[in-house]
Amino acid sequence: MQTSVGNSLRTKATGHRTGSCKMLKSVFKACKNAALASASASQLAPEDKWLARTVKEVAVPPSLVSLRETSNGALATLRMPTTRNEDYRFTDISPLLRTAVEPAAPGAQVPSEVLERTDLPDAAVVAVIVDGVLRHELSRGLVGLPKGVYVGPLDGAPASTIEKLGSLSNARGGPFAVLNGSLTPGALVVALGPGASLPGPVFVLHVASASHSGADGAAAPANAPRMLVHAGAGSLAEVVEEYVSLAGSSSAISTDSARYLTVSVAEVFLEPDAEVKHSYVQRESADSFHFKGTLVHQAERSRYTVTEASVGAAIARHDLTILQGGPETHTEMSHFLLCGPNQLHDLHSRLQLDHPNGTANQLHKCIVSHASGKGVFDGNVKVNRAAQKTDAGQLSRNLLLVPLATVNVKPNLQIIADDVKCTHGCAVSDLRDEELFYFRARGISADVARQALVFSFGSEVVQRMGRPGLAKRVQEDVARTLRSVEQFAGTS
Repeated sequence: MQTSVGNSLRTKATGHRTGSCKMLKSVFKACKNAALASASASQLAPEDKWLARTVKEVAVPPSLVSLRETSNGALATLRMPTTRNEDYRFTDISPLLRTAVEPAAPGAQVPSEVLERTDLPDAAVVAVIVDGVLRHELSRGLVGLPKGVYVGPLDGAPASTIEKLGSLSNARGGPFAVLNGSLTPGALVVALGPGASLPGPVFVLHVASASHSGADGAAAPANAPRMLVHAGAGSLAEVVEEYVSLAGSSSAISTDSARYLTVSVAEVFLEPDAEVKHSYVQRESADSFHFKGTLVHQAERSRYTVTEASVGAAIARHDLTILQGGPETHTEMSHFLLCGPNQLHDLHSRLQLDHPNGTANQLHKCIVSHASGKGVFDGNVKVNRAAQKTDAGQLSRNLLLVPLATVNVKPNLQIIADDVKCTHGCAVSDLRDEELFYFRARGISADVARQALVFSFGSEVVQRMGRPGLAKRVQEDVARTLRSVEQFAGTS
């Protein structure tokens, strides 16, 4: 185990309307000229070639044109990250850069059994997004909503909500947020006026059709869903996102996986005294690439809770950025990541507190169940000078089940204020002997004891979603992935 200054820990267990073609051509020319400043065209870096091949003209509604133009303009200087970039030092996306991708074809058919299998019965609204496009015929509850509540496409949203689109991702989003702005065919809006609420959650089911899944030399399909949540003063909203695929299982040991790219962005705005509960479940195909950006702005006395479970995809990364923009604001973050065979799961979180009497808690849990699996966590909590009386806690717990399993962990508190209560901690280990002994002393076999302890490790986070059906789907994926570990081979 190696530890360096700055609390960085790296552990390896030994044992409709579009931008014109002319504008796009000028963007590509600018990208090319920037890259050619130090090299000839034949020497373009692989990441630059990949970006130029990937961005295609996609039809968008009028309300998305400004975002599209801004994103296309940013492409002129954008370089896709490599392990030479500090934020991607432990996250190698070269498998993606070696994969040709193109925007997914619209209109994919979604079997009814997929919707039945992923339903959330108590949802007030079910919005089904297929390859980034809201499908009204598959959704329910979009009409007849309570006064002050809107769930639907961007063009029909309140003007005060539309004007917020891109304001967070343009300022603080990373390269994949820019890519989303260039590729997304539409945006789902969840808007609540002052004091508004819904009797149940808004369930957003993101479906990747993976129609040709990069087979036989064909380009892998890319889908770029986008969501904008605007919670008015004193309103209450619950949003549940689930990402699934029509082709292949999320289990890391699946033999029918599909290769495709999901690049997703969610912007969340909370006005004073608003509360948003946000659940995010990633169950993509085991051979896919998943990149998600969640950007949140909280006004005074607002409360934002995010609970995450990430068990699918070959490479999955979540960039979570939260700004507490007022006093007496509360933020709660809970994350569970499972890394099975050939899976890399990365969570980068940034929380900034700029006002007094703010509170924040973060719990990160990661299981690496295979020698070829890898977990990455970089969590930064910055308490600026004006954020006096802040109470913040951060804990990262990582479970390595096999020799050579790897996790790179960097919990980080930056405290400039002098009157605060802030704690953080990190643990990396296998199951503890005393925990196993507790079960063995009661006549429970070692294998059953290990299974119970591992499942409870992740369940602490998953159960916080408060959705039994959703939790069951995650637990089934966990069980399938753990079958790759010898001591869990009999898990059902």
